[in-house]
Amino acid sequence: MLAGTLATGNLINHYPPVGTQPPYDRTELLKGLLSALALLRFDDQSKQRLTRACHLFADTLDTCEGRTLQEKWIAFEQTAWPKWMAIRDPHRSARRTWGGAWIAVVTRLVRPTAKWVGSMRLLEWIKHLPDGDPLVQQRQMLARAVETVYWAGNKRCKQVAITNGLRILLVRGYSSLTEITEKDLAIPPWPIGADVLDSALCALGVFGRTPRRAASRRQRRGRLTASQLVAAGIPERFRLVSALYLDAYATRVSDAYSTRRNKALALGQFWRFITVQYPDVTSCSQVLPVHARAFMADSLQRSGATQTAHAWVIAVRTFFADICGWASEVGSPFSSLAPQTVPLTRHDLMGSGFKKARQDCVSRMTTTVFELEREMPNIRAFSRRRWQEAASALAAASDGRLKVAESGAFWDWGILELLVQSGLRIEEASELTTLDILKRRMRDGRLYYMLHVKPSKYDRARVIPIGDGLGRVLAEIIRHVKGFYVTDTVPFCDNWDRHEKRPLPRAPYLLQGAGHPSAISTGAISDRLRAISRRAGARRSDGTALELRPHDCRRIFASEHLNNNTPVHVIQALLGHATIDTVMVYAKLYPQQLVDEYRKAVRGLYNAVHGEASFRNPTAGEWAAFEANCSMRDMGTHLCALPTGEHCSKGLVCLGCVHAQPKKSAVPIFRRMLGSHERELAAAKGRGEPAGQVAARELEVTRIRSALWRAEELTADVASAIEAAAGVTAAFS
Repeated sequence: MLAGTLATGNLINHYPPVGTQPPYDRTELLKGLLSALALLRFDDQSKQRLTRACHLFADTLDTCEGRTLQEKWIAFEQTAWPKWMAIRDPHRSARRTWGGAWIAVVTRLVRPTAKWVGSMRLLEWIKHLPDGDPLVQQRQMLARAVETVYWAGNKRCKQVAITNGLRILLVRGYSSLTEITEKDLAIPPWPIGADVLDSALCALGVFGRTPRRAASRRQRRGRLTASQLVAAGIPERFRLVSALYLDAYATRVSDAYSTRRNKALALGQFWRFITVQYPDVTSCSQVLPVHARAFMADSLQRSGATQTAHAWVIAVRTFFADICGWASEVGSPFSSLAPQTVPLTRHDLMGSGFKKARQDCVSRMTTTVFELEREMPNIRAFSRRRWQEAASALAAASDGRLKVAESGAFWDWGILELLVQSGLRIEEASELTTLDILKRRMRDGRLYYMLHVKPSKYDRARVIPIGDGLGRVLAEIIRHVKGFYVTDTVPFCDNWDRHEKRPLPRAPYLLQGAGHPSAISTGAISDRLRAISRRAGARRSDGTALELRPHDCRRIFASEHLNNNTPVHVIQALLGHATIDTVMVYAKLYPQQLVDEYRKAVRGLYNAVHGEASFRNPTAGEWAAFEANCSMRDMGTHLCALPTGEHCSKGLVCLGCVHAQPKKSAVPIFRRMLGSHERELAAAKGRGEPAGQVAARELEVTRIRSALWRAEELTADVASAIEAAAGVTAAFS
């Protein structure tokens, strides 16, 4: 079996595929084991012991079940090997017992399992192989590649990585490292050193990508087609219309995968409800408003969260509105699938419980923002202080553990400050590259920098100015990334869009090199923010722990700019909101600020008109006159008899009001007003003004004439009483 390879000092034997193995032959097995033993680098005494071990191994295989050698080996691992491992005789060497099994493995006579190889001290056995053996050559090649993994300072981790690479060759039956696939590293049976091994294989060119962490090496689930999305949770009778809609939505509205996936989930909830509650509805065209309204009530009971139920209902309402509109087009595939009318409209959502849910959501967000404003300064100060202390400790004594601690503390601070000072969404921050820092020159020669933000939520890109604080954060991040890679530039690396389920182009991403030569994932960003808020001891108003989330940094960005009087339309542009209404939600959180700003503006205007003397405290006489006017308000030309505190339906348009009592001293004023309005009425009729405007002028003349008549009819004593009530002394003509 080994005649062609043993002559050249090569112990490798490509094991035949399953189903073509010859029957087990003890004589052939011993011949192969002893021939291989002759090429191993052992002294004569050790070879004698190993010869006895080969016969012991053959004797043991004779008692194992199986037709072929591989089948007997599997039975050997399950039955005989545990008994061998249970032997605890200090005078009996492992070679005397295990030698035959080990020679069978390294000569590829059998293919062991990962569990069996994991129990071997593999490197101790490999050092006895001849120099020309492929396993030795692959070990040397892998060791050189592992030494280039500069970020792994643990020597034991590097040694384990080499061992694991050789274990994969034995378990999979590979003769070269280039045969290792992504599947072999996805879920390794030996997790220690897996990241180092991945980096070494990338350095050797085995994988045409940049290194990945353990979580990202698992097989990533890519985008599902519309048919696959609907097949997961939608009854068969409604799959056609749902798949057509998702394809049309991607073409007409948006190709965002997360949006289409959420729509498929919501439609699955709706169609399963229809199937159970209304089995007679067999087509989308048969759905009626009563069915859709029943789903609204059911979703509130089943979802457990009103916000989730609201998202389902909105997705269903949008679905029917879209297909009913598209069905009116000539040759539309929805013409036979859409109902006659939209079964669910926005009016159906009124008073159905969602309004209160939205109010509760706003209330919770208000509380959260207030708590964040209270705790965020402490969190930011703690993260900065922690990084500075770690940097000082590293500068005082260079140590591997101190370097890891400084790197972790820096990235906690850097990620927090980047999100707070830029207002970026988490996916926008994870996709930032050095190419997105734009340098521009003003007309006067001054330089300024802008940060280009790639399209995310609404498929619209934007640029934001880089101020001093944000500029320092970006500079520190770039400096640390270069220091991690020991390069003059930020290197290119791979990245993955978790929301859109697709790889991002290789680029010099800003957030990379946090202890591993790969981009920092959105999950790692969330974990770091949550951990730093816990370490800082952030608390809510009820005493529970406040766990910081990436979007909370965005809320703090909006609130800080509102507090610093940044115009709301500027905040909208910086945050990338679709409408200004989203920003106004934050404005509603600060009623005290609105009141203060309003008072400041009114005070400025009042001061400009009346002067500083108008702000002095009133005298006793002025205060007494004010109290007298509180019971019957003096409106100048008349007194208002409406009780204090009552609502005036006319908005204090007093003339003609039953509560208005004209004063006799105002008769000359009323006469001038009447003359002026009569002249304007005559001119309006001459100009041919619209009948409505002429009627309004006539009504005003009637009110003034009525007030003049009531003032002239007053007797002297009644007029004196009215003037006395108003606190005015007048002479009547």
